[in-house]
Amino acid sequence: MRKIVKFIDAINEVIGKITSILVFVLLFVVVFEVVRRKVFNSPTMWAFELSYMLYAVMFLMGFGYTLKHKMHIGIDVIYSRLSKKTQGILELITFVIFFLPFTLVAIKSTWTFMLQSWQGLEHSQSPWAPPVYPFKTFMPIAFFFLLLQGISEAIKSFYKIKGEEIE
Repeated sequence: MRKIVKFIDAINEVIGKITSILVFVLLFVVVFEVVRRKVFNSPTMWAFELSYMLYAVMFLMGFGYTLKHKMHIGIDVIYSRLSKKTQGILELITFVIFFLPFTLVAIKSTWTFMLQSWQGLEHSQSPWAPPVYPFKTFMPIAFFFLLLQGISEAIKSFYKIKGEEIE
Protein backbone atom coordinates (compact mmCIF):
# COMPACT_ATOMS: atom_id res chain seq x y z
CA MET A 1 0.00 0.00 0.00
CA ARG A 2 2.82 2.40 0.81
CA LYS A 3 4.37 1.74 -2.59
CA ILE A 4 1.06 2.55 -4.28
CA VAL A 5 0.85 5.84 -2.38
CA LYS A 6 4.43 6.77 -3.26
CA PHE A 7 3.86 5.86 -6.92
CA ILE A 8 0.65 7.88 -7.25
CA ASP A 9 2.14 10.82 -5.36
CA ALA A 10 5.21 10.75 -7.62
CA ILE A 11 3.06 10.71 -10.77
CA ASN A 12 1.05 13.74 -9.68
CA GLU A 13 4.18 15.52 -8.53
CA VAL A 14 5.75 15.11 -11.98
CA ILE A 15 2.51 16.13 -13.73
CA GLY A 16 2.30 19.20 -11.50
CA LYS A 17 5.88 20.23 -12.28
CA ILE A 18 5.43 19.71 -16.03
CA THR A 19 2.13 21.57 -15.97
CA SER A 20 3.74 24.50 -14.20
CA ILE A 21 5.82 25.11 -17.31
CA LEU A 22 2.60 26.08 -19.08
CA VAL A 23 2.57 29.25 -16.97
CA PHE A 24 5.55 30.52 -18.95
CA VAL A 25 4.00 29.59 -22.30
CA LEU A 26 0.76 31.29 -21.25
CA LEU A 27 2.66 34.35 -20.07
CA PHE A 28 4.48 34.59 -23.41
CA VAL A 29 1.23 34.33 -25.40
CA VAL A 30 -0.52 36.99 -23.28
CA VAL A 31 2.42 39.41 -23.35
CA PHE A 32 2.82 38.87 -27.09
CA GLU A 33 -0.84 39.70 -27.63
CA VAL A 34 -0.73 42.77 -25.40
CA VAL A 35 2.34 44.13 -27.20
CA ARG A 36 0.79 43.45 -30.62
CA ARG A 37 -2.46 45.10 -29.59
CA LYS A 38 -1.24 48.08 -27.57
CA VAL A 39 2.10 48.91 -29.19
CA PHE A 40 1.52 47.94 -32.81
CA ASN A 41 -2.29 48.27 -32.89
CA SER A 42 -2.38 44.87 -34.58
CA PRO A 43 -4.10 42.23 -32.43
CA THR A 44 -3.73 38.58 -33.33
CA MET A 45 -6.58 36.30 -34.24
CA TRP A 46 -5.28 33.40 -32.17
CA ALA A 47 -3.70 34.60 -28.91
CA PHE A 48 -6.84 35.00 -26.81
CA GLU A 49 -8.15 31.58 -27.77
CA LEU A 50 -4.81 29.88 -27.26
CA SER A 51 -4.43 31.57 -23.88
CA TYR A 52 -7.71 30.23 -22.51
CA MET A 53 -6.98 26.76 -23.87
CA LEU A 54 -3.55 26.75 -22.21
CA TYR A 55 -5.07 28.04 -18.98
CA ALA A 56 -7.71 25.30 -19.08
CA VAL A 57 -5.07 22.58 -19.52
CA MET A 58 -2.99 24.08 -16.73
CA PHE A 59 -6.01 24.27 -14.43
CA LEU A 60 -7.18 20.73 -15.21
CA MET A 61 -3.82 19.02 -14.99
CA GLY A 62 -3.16 20.69 -11.65
CA PHE A 63 -6.06 18.86 -9.95
CA GLY A 64 -4.07 15.90 -8.62
CA TYR A 65 -1.04 17.99 -7.66
CA THR A 66 -3.27 20.41 -5.77
CA LEU A 67 -4.95 17.58 -3.86
CA LYS A 68 -1.59 15.99 -3.05
CA HIS A 69 -0.40 19.23 -1.48
CA LYS A 70 -3.76 19.81 0.28
CA MET A 71 -4.31 23.12 -1.48
CA HIS A 72 -8.01 22.61 -2.25
CA ILE A 73 -10.48 24.56 -0.16
CA GLY A 74 -11.19 22.99 3.21
CA ILE A 75 -12.79 23.95 6.49
CA ASP A 76 -10.16 23.50 9.17
CA VAL A 77 -12.04 25.17 12.03
CA ILE A 78 -13.60 21.89 13.15
CA TYR A 79 -11.32 19.40 11.38
CA SER A 80 -8.11 20.64 13.04
CA ARG A 81 -9.60 20.08 16.51
CA LEU A 82 -10.35 16.42 15.85
CA SER A 83 -8.02 13.58 16.74
CA LYS A 84 -5.92 12.06 13.95
CA LYS A 85 -8.04 8.91 14.05
CA THR A 86 -11.29 10.89 13.74
CA GLN A 87 -9.76 12.95 10.93
CA GLY A 88 -8.90 9.74 9.10
CA ILE A 89 -12.42 8.36 9.56
CA LEU A 90 -13.95 11.63 8.33
CA GLU A 91 -11.61 11.66 5.31
CA LEU A 92 -12.55 8.10 4.36
CA ILE A 93 -16.26 8.76 4.74
CA THR A 94 -16.11 11.90 2.59
CA PHE A 95 -13.97 10.05 0.03
CA VAL A 96 -16.58 7.30 -0.36
CA ILE A 97 -19.67 9.52 -0.20
CA PHE A 98 -18.52 12.60 -2.15
CA PHE A 99 -15.13 12.35 -3.82
CA LEU A 100 -15.32 8.91 -5.42
CA PRO A 101 -18.79 9.35 -6.99
CA PHE A 102 -17.93 12.87 -8.18
CA THR A 103 -14.70 11.87 -9.89
CA LEU A 104 -16.22 8.76 -11.47
CA VAL A 105 -19.12 10.80 -12.89
CA ALA A 106 -16.68 13.49 -14.04
CA ILE A 107 -14.50 10.92 -15.80
CA LYS A 108 -17.49 9.31 -17.50
CA SER A 109 -19.08 12.57 -18.63
CA THR A 110 -15.86 14.21 -19.80
CA TRP A 111 -14.88 10.98 -21.59
CA THR A 112 -18.17 11.12 -23.54
CA PHE A 113 -17.67 14.84 -24.18
CA MET A 114 -14.13 14.18 -25.44
CA LEU A 115 -15.20 11.31 -27.69
CA GLN A 116 -17.92 13.42 -29.30
CA SER A 117 -15.37 16.15 -29.93
CA TRP A 118 -12.93 13.70 -31.54
CA GLN A 119 -15.65 12.03 -33.61
CA GLY A 120 -16.71 15.37 -35.04
CA LEU A 121 -13.14 16.70 -35.22
CA GLU A 122 -14.52 19.74 -33.41
CA HIS A 123 -13.06 23.17 -34.08
CA SER A 124 -13.78 26.41 -32.28
CA GLN A 125 -16.28 28.86 -33.75
CA SER A 126 -13.78 31.71 -33.94
CA PRO A 127 -12.21 33.02 -37.15
CA TRP A 128 -8.98 31.21 -36.21
CA ALA A 129 -10.96 27.96 -35.71
CA PRO A 130 -8.34 25.78 -34.04
CA PRO A 131 -9.16 22.16 -33.27
CA VAL A 132 -10.46 21.83 -29.72
CA TYR A 133 -10.59 18.04 -29.48
CA PRO A 134 -6.92 17.75 -28.38
CA PHE A 135 -7.63 20.15 -25.53
CA LYS A 136 -10.82 18.34 -24.52
CA THR A 137 -8.73 15.18 -24.18
CA PHE A 138 -7.18 16.66 -21.05
CA MET A 139 -10.52 16.67 -19.21
CA PRO A 140 -10.95 12.93 -18.54
CA ILE A 141 -7.18 12.56 -18.11
CA ALA A 142 -7.16 15.25 -15.43
CA PHE A 143 -10.07 13.70 -13.54
CA PHE A 144 -8.38 10.28 -13.76
CA PHE A 145 -5.23 11.66 -12.12
CA LEU A 146 -7.42 13.41 -9.53
CA LEU A 147 -9.07 10.05 -8.82
CA LEU A 148 -5.67 8.39 -8.45
CA GLN A 149 -4.57 11.06 -6.00
CA GLY A 150 -7.85 10.65 -4.12
CA ILE A 151 -7.12 6.93 -3.79
CA SER A 152 -3.67 7.80 -2.45
CA GLU A 153 -5.22 10.20 0.06
CA ALA A 154 -7.79 7.57 1.10
CA ILE A 155 -4.98 5.08 1.74
CA LYS A 156 -3.19 7.73 3.81
CA SER A 157 -6.43 8.22 5.78
CA PHE A 158 -6.63 4.49 6.42
CA TYR A 159 -3.11 4.56 7.85
CA LYS A 160 -4.01 7.65 9.90
CA ILE A 161 -6.88 5.68 11.48
CA LYS A 162 -4.39 2.95 12.39
CA GLY A 163 -2.18 5.57 14.05
CA GLU A 164 0.47 5.66 11.32
CA GLU A 165 1.33 8.50 8.98
CA ILE A 166 2.43 8.26 5.36
CA GLU A 167 3.98 11.34 3.81
